[in-house]
Amino acid sequence: MSGALRLRVVLLVWKPQVPDDPMDVTQGWPDVLQVQLARDHTVWEPPGVVVRPGEQLAEAAARVAGALGLTSPKARRVLAVDEYPADEDAPAEIILLLDGGWCTDADVIDVPECLCAHERDCAHRRRWATAEQACATDAALTAGLGAAVGATPAFVIERKEECRGRGEG
Repeated sequence: MSGALRLRVVLLVWKPQVPDDPMDVTQGWPDVLQVQLARDHTVWEPPGVVVRPGEQLAEAAARVAGALGLTSPKARRVLAVDEYPADEDAPAEIILLLDGGWCTDADVIDVPECLCAHERDCAHRRRWATAEQACATDAALTAGLGAAVGATPAFVIERKEECRGRGEG
């Protein structure tokens, strides 16, 4: 795998402490949705996929959202970028952390088949982790969560609605 590089899209889906005011963090930071692959019962991580050859980033993000039973937000923003060097088991990776929006427990459903393309019949476990748990060793996730909750500017990769130009009402 020497010299190989893959692009991974990770979706940040979060659950606010105050659903009526999702940006209110006075009662604590939101929980973060994590998955655990059935073949690896030790690592919890945000849901993500490796981008397929010729696949657009927005399509990969929609694939992750679909696997969770969610609809992607109208504006798909890149909240953070990270990279992992190659090791003996995996090629180097560039990770784009995309805004998956916020939801509640009821919004995340179990779907009959996983769409993540890790492997056939891949099953996941899901959990809500506190921001402290989820971000403890992940600086990109910390930055991304701050951008998502703070609604700070991020890279927009696709907008599902028409954008109005300057000066238009």
